[in-house]
Amino acid sequence: MTETESSEEARRPGPRPKRRRSRGQEQPRSGAATRRKILDAAVRVFAEKGVQDTRISDIAQDAEIAYGLVYHHFRNKDEILDEIFRARWDVFIRAVRRIARSDQSTNRKLLALARVILSAHRRNPDWVRVLMFEVQRTQRMLTPRRVERVGELFRLTAEMLREGRARGELRADLDPAFASYVFLGGLDSVLTVRALEAMGVAARSDESQGTDHSRLARSVVALFMNGMASADEA
Repeated sequence: MTETESSEEARRPGPRPKRRRSRGQEQPRSGAATRRKILDAAVRVFAEKGVQDTRISDIAQDAEIAYGLVYHHFRNKDEILDEIFRARWDVFIRAVRRIARSDQSTNRKLLALARVILSAHRRNPDWVRVLMFEVQRTQRMLTPRRVERVGELFRLTAEMLREGRARGELRADLDPAFASYVFLGGLDSVLTVRALEAMGVAARSDESQGTDHSRLARSVVALFMNGMASADEA
């Protein structure tokens, strides 16, 4: 081999070493996307069929993925439901914390809270249906951890009412904890009726036709703060 040939051979690129795929970079992104597809599909199927009557294959079919891939990410339906609840509830409760810690009046805080709760059905009707009919009203779904998470909503609401009482905005003899049950119970009932209307189980009343969540929120808060008695009866 001549000197020139040797020089050219040295400069000639050889086979590039294979780059190892970083499982810490590409795989989680793909896995996270698949996991999200499973959770989104599960919300839709749970809302339509109920957790009890849903099969893993139903979720896989809705998500358009292989049946076994669901089990790669979740052990069973309860684990899927738990993840759905945790992720959505954490977003919701952060909004409630911001309202509770704001400098608004009690009336405005309650109105903001009512709007957040009632607008949930317009934005995520399937999720609300799963929360109300599968999590809150099914005994086996009420694990201590879920009960603790839901309990924070009642504690934060009671905190708003307690501060309002201390500022003289509410009655001095008000029991904040009991009042929080009444207020949130009223909103829960409104949401239940809304969900049943959407499912075709309950007929919509004349008053509810075209009623948006903001108007409903104002009605609930006004009823809670002012009561039902007329001025003559008060």
